Amino acid sequence: MTDGSHHTLPFVSATSSILFAILMENVMKKSLLTAVALAALSTSAFAAGTGTINFTGEIVAGACGIDSNSVNQTVQLGKVPTNKFKQAGDKSDAIPFDIKLTDCDTSIAQNAYFTFTGTSSAGQPKLLATIGSATNVGIRLQAASGEYLDNGAEQKAPTLLQNGTNVARFAAMYEATAAGVTPGTADGVANFTVRYQ
Repeated sequence: MTDGSHHTLPFVSATSSILFAILMENVMKKSLLTAVALAALSTSAFAAGTGTINFTGEIVAGACGIDSNSVNQTVQLGKVPTNKFKQAGDKSDAIPFDIKLTDCDTSIAQNAYFTFTGTSSAGQPKLLATIGSATNVGIRLQAASGEYLDNGAEQKAPTLLQNGTNVARFAAMYEATAAGVTPGTADGVANFTVRYQ
């Protein structure tokens, strides 16, 4: 009996060790699977956002490119008192703005002609119309040469080009279309095109 007991105990002990090892192995596998699942969940939690980016542009056969900051810009004409405008044709101070031309090649063209186009002022079609509550006022554009640029008409004196970067200088101002300019907002929009020659 002593011998039987002696043989039985190690057998039970060995079985317990094997069961324990199997149980531990199963626990470790479950822990590993749980960790992998949690890692996958946390990765997907961080990757839950999506988006779209649109790119716009154009390859042009022109003598120059147009700097991206010049393509869409805002010119602040300021707060001008109504007493600045006594009669039709009276103007506010000129506010300068620039259009930068890049990578110009004078072997292609030496001159740049600008045309500004927008809704015409009802009182004076050569002016750009204002959007807002102010009345009897439009927006006048002027080239650096002093030439007034009529709405929709190409400038007569071109910007002379050099190789590389060129800056075309212009100005904008309010102009009364009639006596009795009334106060209010007076915004405007002009699109421009450039012709090279």
